Amino acid sequence: MWVLGAHAVARRIYRATSGQRAAQGKAELNRFYSSLLPTDVLVFDIGANTGQYAEALESAGARVIAVEPNPDCVRHIELSYSSRRIQAIQAAVGSRNGLAEIKISDERDDVSTLSVAWMATLKSQHDEYLNLWNRVIVVPMFTLDTLIEHYGVPHYIKIDVEGFEEAALDGLSVQPHLLSFEFNLASLKSAIACLDKRIISGNSTFNFVWGAKPGEFQLSNWLGLVEFKDKLNSLESSLGASDKHGDIFVKRLE
Repeated sequence: MWVLGAHAVARRIYRATSGQRAAQGKAELNRFYSSLLPTDVLVFDIGANTGQYAEALESAGARVIAVEPNPDCVRHIELSYSSRRIQAIQAAVGSRNGLAEIKISDERDDVSTLSVAWMATLKSQHDEYLNLWNRVIVVPMFTLDTLIEHYGVPHYIKIDVEGFEEAALDGLSVQPHLLSFEFNLASLKSAIACLDKRIISGNSTFNFVWGAKPGEFQLSNWLGLVEFKDKLNSLESSLGASDKHGDIFVKRLE
């Protein structure tokens, strides 16, 4: 569609045929971010994929830096949101500045990853992941601190990098007011390791959303670190190690 110059038309057709349920989900996500963010704040969307969350964040009034290593996804963001306050950067985020290899899935762009360990975990537990990754490309990689040096400290950093969350947090030395990162019950140890990173201060509180309900917090009250870890461990015990994923939110108390 890009080659034919019909990307905008195809996008309108897709949205028109995606149904009322998809439209309702988009509206709920917009309301969710509007309730979390003041207007006109800076947000980093790390692992932006095709920009659906960046669009919701921008609709909530934020200025969005969308960082995504997959060049096809970045091109989609550029074509889809050129008139919005969304700036796309084709790069990965990690613990250092340099180059990195990303494993690309042309079948499912939402599972392209820099983490070999994350790939191995999913392959060992789910047969449908065995042949998903079909090529490797080299991309530039920056730390979150490098992005902050250029753009300033964001109010919110959203991290969704398919098992590379620990490395992304290792490149951050300033905790934003709000931080979120993806977790998966199939690799809960990684989520716990993220919670123990030095960047997360002791006066932080925690909550989470499931991937199927991205606009709905699962806890009525935000918890302290110890209580929250206990909650995550209880989820693993009750639900088992499965491909059930969501996002952990960390709020820094002023």
